[in-house]
Amino acid sequence: MRHGIASLLIITLLFTACATAPAPQPGQTTKPANLKDWMAVQSRARRKALAGAIIGGLVGAATAQLTGASSDEVVKRALVGAVAGAVAGFAIGKHQDEVFASRDLAIRQAGYDNSQGYVARVEKVMFLEANQKPGMTAKLYVRYLIVGPDPNEAIRIRMFRGLKYGEDYVFGVGPNEFVVQKGGGIVESTIEITLPKKAPEGTYSVEALLEDAQGRFPQASGTGPLYIIANAKPRGGIVTAAR
Repeated sequence: MRHGIASLLIITLLFTACATAPAPQPGQTTKPANLKDWMAVQSRARRKALAGAIIGGLVGAATAQLTGASSDEVVKRALVGAVAGAVAGFAIGKHQDEVFASRDLAIRQAGYDNSQGYVARVEKVMFLEANQKPGMTAKLYVRYLIVGPDPNEAIRIRMFRGLKYGEDYVFGVGPNEFVVQKGGGIVESTIEITLPKKAPEGTYSVEALLEDAQGRFPQASGTGPLYIIANAKPRGGIVTAAR
């Protein structure tokens, strides 16, 4: 009976893996237009990798059956591929959003009037400590402004955050949603990010992108710098900064 369950599980996983793997598109090298698009590409790639991992796990499960392994061992080998490809390196901690200033101040700061409809802009993007070392946990800070024509409206904002190294995105998180009450205001948002222990040193660009789920205003984005410096290395018993 358990042998039959294991076989059914293998068949089901194999069918699911084939169904969820996206169709290959040879030669497609179009660069993502923005952070959100890049994250969508990464999501599809992860699904494809997961499907491959599951199929690899099924090969191990089939081998286990052929070699007379127990049903428990067969199921274990079939499932092990499903956890492969988890996000490695960057780790995300708690995030917090709060209204820093009211709609009236946002209106004055943006020079806003109702004829503009909805206005959103990212005013500041930065790590609270600009110089970071691999493996450290740092707070990414974003301040943004949103105003709408109705002073009683609750405006739902979606935010994506990410890092670029050179011209290429290397990390992204989101969307995180926040509802700005009373027709808008200025919002401060923070999120904790742990950098990979093997992150290359150099200058990175940190980016925040805002959008409205209903598409009532264009996407708004802002950037800031992040400097990753090498960990201190012992030299002759004395700790010195690596250069």
